[in-house]
Amino acid sequence: MLKFIHCNDSSSSELDKYRSSENTYYVCPSFIDLQVNGYGGISLDHDVGVTAEKLEHISRSLKDSGCAVFVPTLITSPYERLKSSLEETSAFMRSHPGAVPGLHIEGPFISMAKKGIHNESYIRKLEGRDLELLLSHADAVAYVTLDPEAITEDNLRLLTSVGIKVSLGHTSADYDTACRFIANGATLGTHLYNAMTMAGNGRTPKAAEAILNSDSVYCGVIGDGIHVHYGLVRLAHKMLGERFVLVTDCLAAAGTDPHVFKEFIFAEKKIFNDPEKGCIDAGGTLGGSRLTMAEGVRNLILHAGFSVDDAVFAAAVAPARALGIAVPESLNILDGDYRLVGTVSA
Repeated sequence: MLKFIHCNDSSSSELDKYRSSENTYYVCPSFIDLQVNGYGGISLDHDVGVTAEKLEHISRSLKDSGCAVFVPTLITSPYERLKSSLEETSAFMRSHPGAVPGLHIEGPFISMAKKGIHNESYIRKLEGRDLELLLSHADAVAYVTLDPEAITEDNLRLLTSVGIKVSLGHTSADYDTACRFIANGATLGTHLYNAMTMAGNGRTPKAAEAILNSDSVYCGVIGDGIHVHYGLVRLAHKMLGERFVLVTDCLAAAGTDPHVFKEFIFAEKKIFNDPEKGCIDAGGTLGGSRLTMAEGVRNLILHAGFSVDDAVFAAAVAPARALGIAVPESLNILDGDYRLVGTVSA
């Protein structure tokens, strides 16, 4: 039996083998991942940064994991790497329409106190030539993660005036500062709970609570059970509702065997692909994940109390709405255990 989730019934012959089965299958739109640092052994921040060749490889590989659209992410980098990554992303977008909505610039315009694994030597404010660069490549920017202290309110309004979406993240902001930042145009939040301030008691709400109290912010949550406890994942969904966005924040380790692909370079550091602790540096600091969107959907259902409908919504519909793009026409097939067992092209 086929159950169609958030998509129109399809007459595609590719679904016939599932229709004729007595088992239950779920048919849903292909997924959209708003935060991809790498995949299948490829790191987007390594060496020269994002290249069209890397994007081509990752795009093909991600389709096998049920992800039809992804947002390549460049973490804190020097100006030259940021510039070339924007140029390469723009070229890839012209030759592969719809494959990526643009680049996610996650740093260097972040809080030093909440830098996570990012290289602190590159952290800086968004002004001068960096600002000019983003404005001149606005069509290639999906969104930029910012700490409110890294940009003036005038420059924030300038970014949003040219259509660049702004995400609150990697921030040490207090509640009032975060709320003001949202009121001034931030419509996204970057990996909720991770690398942002949270309330230490009932009297001191911070950035995470500002996002959860917002009526407009779409926020990504890493659904691997390592970055965020599933109890907090479930709470975020109750607060955000249809603005809860499943993200992977995946690294080069995603789509690999951790017993074979044991280490790699990210943020100019050696990262260990630990089967239990996740992707960590020598000091135990988490980087991104090795999660796929298909695994994340299954995790939400099995461990965070999501219905199938809600998990698929978080993986396909919510990210599309967050960026103002279309839900993919291609389809994923999940079996009764919510595992990805097939894909159907558009």
